[in-house]
Amino acid sequence: MARYLRPPNTSLFVRNIADDSRPEDIRREFGRYGPIVDVYIPLDFYTRRGRGFAYIQYPLFFYFGNCVLTEGL
Repeated sequence: MARYLRPPNTSLFVRNIADDSRPEDIRREFGRYGPIVDVYIPLDFYTRRGRGFAYIQYPLFFYFGNCVLTEGL
């Protein structure tokens, strides 16, 4: 048996977002499903524009599951 049990993953991977999306835009859309801890949009090294996907972190797995079930992803 493992000595350390990790908590469930609370990050949500979202793809096909616009290149000019900002964390505030993502936070506004997904904030209706629960409080958001962090929004991370990776940037392209050369163009400094979004790469078309984002990670959204919720504080509890409950909120994450709520979002996925509501959107039907």
